[in-house]
This record gives sequence, structure tokens and C-alpha cells, in this order.
Amino acid sequence: MDNPIIAVLFWLMLASIIVGSFYFTRRMMKKKKQYDERFVYNDHLARSYSWMGSLGVIFVAWFLSLVVFKSMTAFWLISAIYIGHMITYMIGAMIANSRN
Repeated sequence: MDNPIIAVLFWLMLASIIVGSFYFTRRMMKKKKQYDERFVYNDHLARSYSWMGSLGVIFVAWFLSLVVFKSMTAFWLISAIYIGHMITYMIGAMIANSRN
């Protein structure tokens, strides 16, 4: 993609499709009242496992960027991803604690 405007439009369109599909299905499910306690519990448990799994992937990528590839640029990018990952986890934990 040589044209940066097309690249930005592509990523914006892709992001809007992903976010729109997430919120559209959530809204439909809430209207149909298909969320019960079991679903909410399983959903939260699955998100916790997913979060820990992605944290493990970040640590493996961190190790590979330093030891195997010896790339400081990749190390700092993965560090930024890790910081963003943990900040969003902190925000989610604060929201969850405020609801209880």
C-alpha cells in the first residue's frame, strides 16, 4: 500500500467493522435477554483465561525479540503493547470492583 490515505481508510474500515460487529451482537443479545448468570460467569472466566494467555504470548515475543532477533525496536514495541495491555487490565479491574 503505497498510498497512506488508502492504508488509513483500510484500517479505519476494518476497525469499524470489528467494533460494529461486537456492539451489534451484544445489543441484540441484551434485547433478547439471553444473558443469564451462567453465561456472564463463563464469559468473565473466558476473558480471564484469554487475558492470561495473551500475557504469556507477549512474554514469549519479548524473549524472542531480545534473545533470538536482538532487535531493540521490537523490544520497545512489545513493551508498549505490554504497558497498554496492563493499563487496560487495570481499568477493567477498577470498573469490575466499582460494580461490586
